[in-house]
Amino acid sequence: MSDKKEYNFVSKPYDKTTEQLDEVIESRGYKKAVKSFQNKYPKLKIVDVWWVKDGKEIYKEQKLPLGRKKKLEG
Repeated sequence: MSDKKEYNFVSKPYDKTTEQLDEVIESRGYKKAVKSFQNKYPKLKIVDVWWVKDGKEIYKEQKLPLGRKKKLEG
């Protein structure tokens, strides 16, 4: 049995030029899922994340990019 979880990422359209993204990423951890999502969409600044843990649905509004500023810029 796999120990991966499905993380659902939904971005909100901020103006008429941007569209709403809805993507599912399967990963072992929250941080790895967020990092793989932000590599695909580097211009997003905030995203909503849903996942299921122990039968309960969890929601978090995540600011992007996640990680150390020094590592991300260099």
